[in-house]
Amino acid sequence: MSGKKLLLDAPTEKPALGYRRIASAFAEVITQSKPNFAIGIFGGWGSGKTTLMTAIKAALPKDDFVAVNFNAWRFEREPQLLIPLLDTIRAELVRHAKRNTETASKLHQITERLGRVVRALAKGLSGSVGVPGAVTVNYDAGQALDALSALSAEQDSLKPESLYVAAFQELQESFTHLAEAGINGIVVFVDDLDRCLPGNALDVLESMKLFFDLAGFVFVVGLDEDVIDRAVLAKFATETSSHLAEGEQASAAMTSLTERLGREYAKKIFQVPYSLPTMLPQQLTELLESMFREAGIEGEQLADLHKRVRPYVNLLAVERRVNPREVKRFINSYTLQTLIRPDLNPDVILSLQTLAFRRDWEDAYDAINADSELFIGALRSYRTGYAAAFEDTLPGLRRFPPDLNTFLASSLAEPLVARPSLDAYLSSLRSTRGSGTWLFDLFHALGRVERAVAGVLASKAEEPDISAVTEALDRYRNAEVKGPNPAITEKVREISKRLAGLASELSTMAPTLDAVPITGTLQVLAAEIERFKAELRFIRDAETF
Repeated sequence: MSGKKLLLDAPTEKPALGYRRIASAFAEVITQSKPNFAIGIFGGWGSGKTTLMTAIKAALPKDDFVAVNFNAWRFEREPQLLIPLLDTIRAELVRHAKRNTETASKLHQITERLGRVVRALAKGLSGSVGVPGAVTVNYDAGQALDALSALSAEQDSLKPESLYVAAFQELQESFTHLAEAGINGIVVFVDDLDRCLPGNALDVLESMKLFFDLAGFVFVVGLDEDVIDRAVLAKFATETSSHLAEGEQASAAMTSLTERLGREYAKKIFQVPYSLPTMLPQQLTELLESMFREAGIEGEQLADLHKRVRPYVNLLAVERRVNPREVKRFINSYTLQTLIRPDLNPDVILSLQTLAFRRDWEDAYDAINADSELFIGALRSYRTGYAAAFEDTLPGLRRFPPDLNTFLASSLAEPLVARPSLDAYLSSLRSTRGSGTWLFDLFHALGRVERAVAGVLASKAEEPDISAVTEALDRYRNAEVKGPNPAITEKVREISKRLAGLASELSTMAPTLDAVPITGTLQVLAAEIERFKAELRFIRDAETF
């Protein structure tokens, strides 16, 4: 057994990059301030929000503060989010009571009352089963309000008629006794909002707002501001679009309005916003040492990661920013492939992985997926000094960014030209990243069509030969579309129908060989292919581990 280890995608117990200092500062703010506010920890996917929140929790005093972890993604489909949120808080209070026997009696009174509120809210739930396996859950606010009103000692004329007012009053009454139970505050850590659908993420935040006004509560929420922007766009696009002019100006105005609404929304919810500092390339050594140390990586694996893998990891920085989670995924993908396929050359694995992980280099990676042998041929010519090798060999391929050109000419890309084909390596890489074979087949077939179209357009012939285009379209139509998600499969088929329509149009024109209409249709076809590739990339990213 090789003894190789993976880097777990979990918050570290010994965070690097100054997170302990940041966590201590937040813990002091929480313990020294009146517990009645919300903190927003902002950062992109994989930037370390969970790690920081875990560090804040660890820095809080255990005796007089109760820390509650609430996974928003797990409950995003709940028709009434208050129920799992309250029940999670209740369960944590029960655990706290077991550790603090002196105040256990008072805490049990609070948890019992909370339990009654949860059961009252749950009375509004009703389920109906349709076809086997499909469950529809409805919420009857009236039933829940009646149950909550029954808990109140107020006269009927004073009882609230709003579910949220009734719930707030009951919760307020319950939590007024926290100090008597020796608790200075309840700190609720809300994580995984980024994994929720944008609309559901907004619903989660809206549901939590009821608690933001409760004395004794501090919320620490980790989220990506882009999630709020997308949620606000989804909610308000229809309402605002009618007030804007059509065209690109409307699109720009909508984007600007959405960003402004999203930022204003976040400001109103979070009294204490904090954006995670960007991790810079010069901090990569500290990050890697922390990761390797915590995972217990040593010996030959550690030496290999330092000597062979590290130069490629350096290339993951985009715009001088490094994403810690992407670094882990890159190293884990390499480790798995070398374990499962020891027959593959590790340097080729790393070269190909680098192209796959750099989102801004996706044109080169897509070209390899379309035809790895053709790409290798172009790369050999390019590395011997022929600057136009890719344009001539792969017509239609967009100009590469300067840093990609530098990589392709460097010793780090040399392993790619040592193999006649990269198909075995592509298959291995897909296995560790989750993107299915059907997507590879589509990219491959689509690449043939794209190159054939670009070749005809580049020729500018008076009587264009479109036989290569029609042949490539036939091959594309035979590519099997069988994704794991029926909705995604249907989306791909829907887009494919547009290409099929253009193919029929070309076959009708073929006998005339009239360059003008054929060129026009080919240009439309090229634009449709570009849009389709963008859709496929989005699907591939969604399927990637």
